[in-house]
Amino acid sequence: MTDLWLMDLGSSRVKWQVRNESGLVLERGAWSVGVAPVLPKTSPAAVWLSRVGAPEREAVLRRAIRNLHGLVPIHSVRAQADGPGGLRLGYDCRQLGADRYCALLGVLGQTRAPAVVVDAGTAVTIDILGADGLHLGGYILPGFHLGLAAVSELLPSELRDQVAPVLEQAPSIANTARCNPGQDTGQSLVRGWMCGLAGALQGLGASSDGGVGGDVREWWLTGGDSPWLAALLAGPCRIERDLIFDGLWFCAQSGVGDEGEQK
Repeated sequence: MTDLWLMDLGSSRVKWQVRNESGLVLERGAWSVGVAPVLPKTSPAAVWLSRVGAPEREAVLRRAIRNLHGLVPIHSVRAQADGPGGLRLGYDCRQLGADRYCALLGVLGQTRAPAVVVDAGTAVTIDILGADGLHLGGYILPGFHLGLAAVSELLPSELRDQVAPVLEQAPSIANTARCNPGQDTGQSLVRGWMCGLAGALQGLGASSDGGVGGDVREWWLTGGDSPWLAALLAGPCRIERDLIFDGLWFCAQSGVGDEGEQK
């Protein structure tokens, strides 16, 4: 048995993949935070995971895995000052989330070119990677759905009820609409956040080109909102939906990860 489980414990969902010894994805799945885990059916040789949020979430997952499969090795990936693939952090590595760290490793597993790495999920993170593997820093913004929910809470209850159907359709609107002005409050909210996020990414990423580090950078996007964001950005973008998993796989191949407690 050589299959590995790769698990991404995000802010709102837990996603997983099963990969064989060659890195081929055999199975994938997900479940929402707060519901019972929906684990792969196959037994793992080992588990590699990335977690954001409270450590109790990881503890619950560890117990669920070991109740089914015994004391299989479970490795938690944490940011390191000198990571695999030449990734280097010139600051307190505890200040970089495991998800961002894995996304950077996912890029370094494929190229050594300087990069802007965007993960567009519950939050939107933008990380600037130098050609020498040095992480130059990044930015964190509220994600598309998080921003819409926060703004809609400020509306009067009657208006909030009126715009609710439009906000529920926000994902489909984002995938088909462009930055034309909205003609009602719901459309204005959706398109405002769409264009605002795209504009923020464009400005923050562009400010690093020829500025921080002096290199023109490739753009890498991952996360659920990356397809429509990429369509609104000027210039080519590479969409890699498995970037965090690619980073976890890179860690597994490099043997980098803390096995943690055996409880």
